[in-house]
Amino acid sequence: MIAHNLNQRLSFMRAYFLLTMRKKNINRIVFVVFALLTTSSVFSQQEYKLIKAPQVVYKNSLPVFVRNCWHNLDIEKDTLAGTSLNRAYKEIIKNKKGKEIIVAVIDTDIDIHHEDLKSAIWINKKEIPNNGIDDDHNGYIDDVNGWNFLGNKKGESISYANTESTRLLSRLKNKYGSAYEFKGNKKDSTLYIKAINIYKEDLAQMDTLKKYNVLNISEFRGGSRKMQEIFGKNTFTYYQIDSLYKKNRKAEPKIVSSILSIRNYIRLGLTYEVLKADSLKIIEKYKTTYNPGYYDRYSIGDNELDLTDKYYGNNNVFKNAKLTYHGTIVSGILGANRSNKIGIEGFSDNIKIMPILAIPTGGYENDKDVALAIKYAVDNGAKVINMSFGKTLSANPEWIKEALQYAEKHNVLVIAGAGNDASDNDLKPFYPIDYDENTREEFCQNFIKVGGITFNGDKKFLATFTNYGKKTVDIFAPSFFLKTTDANVGYSYRDGTSMASPIVSGVAALVRSHYPRLTASEVKQILLDSSVKYDLEVQVPGEKQDTLKPFKELSKSGGVVNAYNALLMAKEYSKKKKR
Repeated sequence: MIAHNLNQRLSFMRAYFLLTMRKKNINRIVFVVFALLTTSSVFSQQEYKLIKAPQVVYKNSLPVFVRNCWHNLDIEKDTLAGTSLNRAYKEIIKNKKGKEIIVAVIDTDIDIHHEDLKSAIWINKKEIPNNGIDDDHNGYIDDVNGWNFLGNKKGESISYANTESTRLLSRLKNKYGSAYEFKGNKKDSTLYIKAINIYKEDLAQMDTLKKYNVLNISEFRGGSRKMQEIFGKNTFTYYQIDSLYKKNRKAEPKIVSSILSIRNYIRLGLTYEVLKADSLKIIEKYKTTYNPGYYDRYSIGDNELDLTDKYYGNNNVFKNAKLTYHGTIVSGILGANRSNKIGIEGFSDNIKIMPILAIPTGGYENDKDVALAIKYAVDNGAKVINMSFGKTLSANPEWIKEALQYAEKHNVLVIAGAGNDASDNDLKPFYPIDYDENTREEFCQNFIKVGGITFNGDKKFLATFTNYGKKTVDIFAPSFFLKTTDANVGYSYRDGTSMASPIVSGVAALVRSHYPRLTASEVKQILLDSSVKYDLEVQVPGEKQDTLKPFKELSKSGGVVNAYNALLMAKEYSKKKKR
């Protein structure tokens, strides 16, 4: 499930921003944290100072640190639980160049011509553009910038796919001639029960989102009219609206509500046209995504049950970037140009983003596409793979397992978002996973699952939407109110573990760029061990209010990824390897 697809955009806006952000103290963040740093035995004899969470109280003005991309800031210098990237460049990296590092982004279309991304896009130098020949003999013709596993030879690409539950119900019906008579097959019977329950939940969610969409359109139109009356024009910026809010906090509630709603719509890059387009997407989803009679592979032309049927798709990785914008917002966090003095700054100019399309706008990714995408990335030189997607049901998890092990064998690190269902992944798996569901034992050491935090330094430290898990989520990263590239409006502010994942991918790529001799599993351990631990009691996402747990108990590492610490540890680890 894509963190910023239609479902999440609507639910976030209604359930989070338009309610939570109306609280009076939202623009004054009190950050109270206590240091608790632990490391593995490998780093027990430290000769360097890691960043710790200071035992002090800080206050920050929301617009200032949001504009400065708070996820790149530092807890000691800037009083925010960012990755300390800016500090790492100033104090550690300085003028060190590092080596080029390819990071595959398995996602939707990416705007490879965006002003802040175009210099960071991977180019397959072994391929001659548009000559209709597979010059590098990898099986994929003219894959100059990557590959699209959702396309066909005509250059078309599907935008809407089935959900996994819809897909499985359709398969079972085709297999048995009925969706509920399984002729004694216990495995398929169990699978059916799980699929039908999830299918019903998905439909109920869509019904709710349809209602919210109507409310959002009405609210946007009403708020826009009120802003036009106030400003005397129909164009205004986020900061103009934010300033208006600060001056009118005690005004009539209806006016305050209009100001806040428009402010949040602008932050998310939403316009009336976008909201109306969402209405059409909802209608389309009922016809396709949630329709067992809709076969999403028809136009692609492959056999979805045959993993050896792998040379399908096309080389167009950006055609639908404005419609399927998720890949662009993920890529900006990871690899936006640091040197052009516009927009935002990614983690390194050494990063080359390899676009691989396997994620539809509507519906869920097919395990076959994801498995082949991972192998494509590995075979074409990627050292880090970012996967900002996931689902609660998997038709062919064995294919993903084999692909992850293939990546491990070739020293490639794979990083994925933990999900945005506000649930415990220890109790309810969020695929892809790196462990056997029966034995609970991990089958690879090159996979990282990432949860999301906010900039709050109290019980609201965890994002309200994030999944978590002491045994199944490895680490946390910033995931709230992050500025990034946007195919439609240039730049926008986004949320979700889809944002947290590329942050960890960015740190991993930075480490591998400067310390290329480290293995994927070593880099994983360094990221976990060097994470900053915050001794906080936090609200458990999805649980009733004031259900608190220690932050350190909600992931394996118990910490937040930190670029500064990771680079220090990587340096020391590299020294130990040379001895």
